[in-house]
Amino acid sequence: MFRILFFVLVLSFFAPLSQARSKGDRAVLRDLRADVGYLASDALQGRRTGTEGAHLAAEYIIARYQKLGIPAYGKAYRHPYLFSRGYDLGKSSITLNGRTMKSGDQAFPFAFSANRELSGNVLIDVQEQGSIWTLPLYANAEEANDPHFEVEKTAWDKTREAANAGASGVIFYDAYGAKYPPEFNPHSDFETLKIPAVFVGNEEWNRIKNGDAISVEVSLNIHIKKPQLQADNVAAFINNGAKQTVVIGAHYDHLGHGEDGGSLYAGHVPEIHNGADDNASGTAALMQIGAWLNTHRSKLNHYNYLLVHFSGEELGLFGSKAFAQESGIDSSHIAYMINMDMVGRLVDSSSALTVGGLGTSPSWNIIPPIMSEDGFRLVRDSSGVGPSDHTSFYHKGIPVLFFFTGTHPDYHKPTDDADKINYPGMLRVIKAIEQVVTSLDNAPRPHFTPTKESSLARVRFKVTLGIMPDYAFQGVGLRVDGVIDGRPAAHAGVQTGDIITRLGKDEVRGMQSYMEALSHQKTGNIADLVVQRAGKEILMKVQL
Repeated sequence: MFRILFFVLVLSFFAPLSQARSKGDRAVLRDLRADVGYLASDALQGRRTGTEGAHLAAEYIIARYQKLGIPAYGKAYRHPYLFSRGYDLGKSSITLNGRTMKSGDQAFPFAFSANRELSGNVLIDVQEQGSIWTLPLYANAEEANDPHFEVEKTAWDKTREAANAGASGVIFYDAYGAKYPPEFNPHSDFETLKIPAVFVGNEEWNRIKNGDAISVEVSLNIHIKKPQLQADNVAAFINNGAKQTVVIGAHYDHLGHGEDGGSLYAGHVPEIHNGADDNASGTAALMQIGAWLNTHRSKLNHYNYLLVHFSGEELGLFGSKAFAQESGIDSSHIAYMINMDMVGRLVDSSSALTVGGLGTSPSWNIIPPIMSEDGFRLVRDSSGVGPSDHTSFYHKGIPVLFFFTGTHPDYHKPTDDADKINYPGMLRVIKAIEQVVTSLDNAPRPHFTPTKESSLARVRFKVTLGIMPDYAFQGVGLRVDGVIDGRPAAHAGVQTGDIITRLGKDEVRGMQSYMEALSHQKTGNIADLVVQRAGKEILMKVQL
């Protein structure tokens, strides 16, 4: 009887603590559902960077930190930066035989066209050096009626060849009356070439030829622009008066209606890409971790904690690069960085959780035991380089960790909705990260170690220089965002910030020509590498 009474008393003593913990979890789950539900709602129109939907998401995040009593980092929560997205025709004009054509499906410059004014009497289909060339866009009627014909790539390839052969510009014409006439592509990812290139449709071309005309009076005035837009990172700061700061981040932007590319949606009618997992999940998780850190700051005070919500991730890590470079980030005072991107689709049957960056510090040997204790099957990735915002901090010499529950059939599609999120699974991931932070709070600052290229990286080559390209760079050439130790670029003397303009015999004007230049090289080749550094051209030898 005594034993039974004792057992009842013990249960009654611990019951309030157990119930309180359960209530706390239920409250967090309610918050997660509310946060993801709003951020991934149609009202935010897919949180495309620089749009009203992204602005509303930022306002929501700021309001949450204000309610929690966590102040802004610096003078304000918003940390604006400028970025370029897409192309604008500006004041471009195309005049043939005195007739100025309105840009549309019958006449327009390609987005990759050089900005220049050209004029003169052009002999049709006569290809002379120093002259504007006229070239058929389609080789035959079959190509003109093929819905899968790659108009822009074909025009880009032919324009580059024409420029190399001495053409001053190219007029592409449709001689067959294409069933699917091309249009100006404001979201082109083809790099700008050295000469203007324009398209003239079948109706206008027949008018120009006017029977047996052998020449045409041409006046091209091409002024394509890349509009500068503003976006905002959002940052809150828990200042414990420590010498070192921990950055915990997640991006809050997504694809809008897929206007900027990246969508895997196969439908023809644009739909909102709500991005519940990518990355409303990481955004909601970060706000919960911020609330937890603020509540426990009397114990977790060895570091300051900087909570950053990045925009522009889907465009090429624009926001995190801007924040790391422009927001007063001194890497010598940053202990480590944790990034959460897509943490909402934990599969309960496997509990597989990918943790990237495990090679960026020996201190990360604590991760496997924590993951095992919390019931996760750890999927290891050692690299500090990957397709998310931790990469921007790794290249500043900061140890990083990247948490990710994996891809799924709804990735980058309109079907990535809030009702498909595994909220209890999110809570498990959040608690595991909190345990990591707790374990590190009283530990020495993690030592940084460089790593190999990641299997999660955006691009892999058979022959590689061993650099991380700056995908946000808008100039001519390929800007180096990071150099991997022990690889060909490092041995040759390439530095972060260098702009590669030539590899071997190939001119490099952007990512496409860089990849093509790599394809012309073989392992063991010794090639010339030309870079721009601080306004000066430097020639070096690189062994691939």
